[in-house]
Amino acid sequence: MRAFLLNGYGAIAEHVKLAEIADPVAGPGEVLIDIHAASLNPIDFKIARGDLKRVSKYQLPRTFGFDASGVVLSAGAGATRFKPGDAVFLRASRETIGTFAEKIALPEGFVAAKRARISHAEAASLPLVGLTTLQGFEKVGARAGQRILIHAGAGGIGTFAIQYAKHVGLHVTTTTSSKNADFVKSLGADRVIAYDRENYLEQGGGYDIVYDTLGGDFTVDAFKVVKRGGAVISLSGPPDRDFARRMGAGLVVKIAVWLMSRKVYAASEAAGASYCWFFTEPSGDQLREIAALVDAGKIKPVIDREFAFDQLPDALAYLEKGRARGKVVLKVK
Repeated sequence: MRAFLLNGYGAIAEHVKLAEIADPVAGPGEVLIDIHAASLNPIDFKIARGDLKRVSKYQLPRTFGFDASGVVLSAGAGATRFKPGDAVFLRASRETIGTFAEKIALPEGFVAAKRARISHAEAASLPLVGLTTLQGFEKVGARAGQRILIHAGAGGIGTFAIQYAKHVGLHVTTTTSSKNADFVKSLGADRVIAYDRENYLEQGGGYDIVYDTLGGDFTVDAFKVVKRGGAVISLSGPPDRDFARRMGAGLVVKIAVWLMSRKVYAASEAAGASYCWFFTEPSGDQLREIAALVDAGKIKPVIDREFAFDQLPDALAYLEKGRARGKVVLKVK
């Protein structure tokens, strides 16, 4: 089969190459899936550049990519949830990444049935952004009536998070460019702060939750607008202090994580608010929940642009620019 291999860390154009590799085989408890579409996420170009080597280093060359939608080809021993011909969508784990390919074999627990009302491209756009939002909201105990600030509301994560936050009853403020203000309002945002016209730090605070999708100064500054007792969910900030323990890391990594996060924890302690950072985990059960929300019209997949399969390097470069409105999708078939 054809698959994109990451053969080194650094420039995407140099290290992401299309190759012919052996077809995967469904092992015990796994299903083999013929991929029709895959979606891109910022973590993909961060992996390719080597940004995450300290916390998640891979043996190269290897396939990569987390999200996909397709059709089941076969089931391994003991896998009973799906049969050949079933349309499904999925999120791979950190250990099983490989959706930028024509086929993938994954544990059936990572997979859910695709609803007929959406295309494979739309289904592929949902897993990582959806699971990240559901799991993040669950970790901080998000509940109806709370106020949330979602950064980059027009992005892949933001477009899903706004819709899901409204579904669970939160009051949503989001940041975006002025040209996307009406767009994010159409997704349900109650208040829009146009970053090219106003500074969100000067527009009041007291948020129960800040959803930090940008990292850098935004992670530390989140504690200037979150209320005491609130929480900052960060997708792009430094790992939390418990990360090294959870990963069974050695002393060098533990020291590196402590150094990386010291400014964030100083801000967290001064604000009296918690810091939530985590790796999203695959979950077929939560994907089924997302599919039901799509069927009920509560969530609408948002796709900015679709690229042909052999254009993955171009698609990653496009996403890396940070101007996509919604998700970027790779059409495999």
